[in-house]
Amino acid sequence: MRVASAAAEPGGNSLPDIVYGQIRRAILTGEMPPGYVLRQEELAQKLGISRVPLREALRRLETEGIVVLRPRRGYAVVSLSPEEIREIFELRAVIEAHAGEIAAQRRTDDDIAAVKASLEAMDRLAVNTPGKVDKWLDVHARFHSDLFASARRSHASRVVRTLGDLVEPYIRIEVLFTKDVIEAQREHHEMYQALVDGDGDRLRDLCKSHCLHTAQRLQRALDVSRRVGGSRSAPRLISP
Repeated sequence: MRVASAAAEPGGNSLPDIVYGQIRRAILTGEMPPGYVLRQEELAQKLGISRVPLREALRRLETEGIVVLRPRRGYAVVSLSPEEIREIFELRAVIEAHAGEIAAQRRTDDDIAAVKASLEAMDRLAVNTPGKVDKWLDVHARFHSDLFASARRSHASRVVRTLGDLVEPYIRIEVLFTKDVIEAQREHHEMYQALVDGDGDRLRDLCKSHCLHTAQRLQRALDVSRRVGGSRSAPRLISP
């Protein structure tokens, strides 16, 4: 895994912030998959930094639950069981339903335009085309971020982001594996229309069902992965 060198800029982000952002991005995109061991000496060398800002970045990622510190073995990217993934989606369903209801009530024309731009960008990206899956998933994350930002509830948005980060690597693997986002995209269009209509009750229900449906789609992919076992064509969604 190649990580670009980091250097703090005057007046910009601190070095630990830059390192945190780079590692977080590598985890969410699957470059550092679940279970990946973060060897500090090796990682610091690749980043071209000392281990002091690296440790600070890793501690921050640990507080967010994205990495875990294992006794005598160091840090590793968190690896979730199917039960833990299910629990996270159940929590997301509650919080995102609440945020969605408020978003429909408080959205502005600018909010609607931002969500629409992300939705249309996803429509244009065919995930069965090589190289397009990562782009679709990046825009997908922006769609949800813009949608819940419309609620102007900073604490709810922070919790949504934290829970989303925990399962994002698995969602990426699932989409890469199935290359099927038709159902998810239909749900995104329904959520957008409820936002436009200012229908809080409907957007609340749609956000909740979208979370639960995503969990079901992911579980089906997990089941297929387990059935095919050691086949090279099926990635492991849950690390041992």
